[in-house]
Amino acid sequence: MPAARPVNTTEETPAAPLMLGGRLRRLRRLKGMTLEELARAVDVDKAHLSRIENNLKSPSIATLAQLARALGVSIGHLLGETVDKAEIKVTRAAQREVASAFPDGQHGIVPLLHGDSVASFEAFLVYPGSDPGATEARHAGQEMLFILSGSVEVVFQRHSVTVGQGDCIHFPGYLEHRLRRVGRARAVALLVLSNS
Repeated sequence: MPAARPVNTTEETPAAPLMLGGRLRRLRRLKGMTLEELARAVDVDKAHLSRIENNLKSPSIATLAQLARALGVSIGHLLGETVDKAEIKVTRAAQREVASAFPDGQHGIVPLLHGDSVASFEAFLVYPGSDPGATEARHAGQEMLFILSGSVEVVFQRHSVTVGQGDCIHFPGYLEHRLRRVGRARAVALLVLSNS
């Protein structure tokens, strides 16, 4: 029986293929088109287009060209080979509200990335107050909180979780929840909401 061949851990693994489907879906949504509308625009079956978006099927060159034309981008951009500078969003510090504008003990929220220009998630800086209040948040998608400073208690219906500086908590948005600052020190958290 031949000896087992040693594994070379320094060999490069092949690069992952470009994920056209995700880019296609994002560009379609940015354009405000449904899957059915784009399928009609390029004269392909909706199920076929869905398989392309889910990386289960590769489009022909002709279909790529039609998709790029319908979405108003180049084929290179659709394939991820070029960057559309309009897709890069920056929120400058001077554009944000100053945290000191929020009275101590009250909740404050400052948008970082939000609105129609952000396809799949939104991001905010949250300054939880000392009282969680009576209103429970509940929304579609997912929620992630990364604690930048202080401590925050996330209050769910039947239990709560306290997270401190450097901690991260993630949960489905359909869970009813409230936030409150723990202790006297101001707490700041990065809040990221996904839309799906």
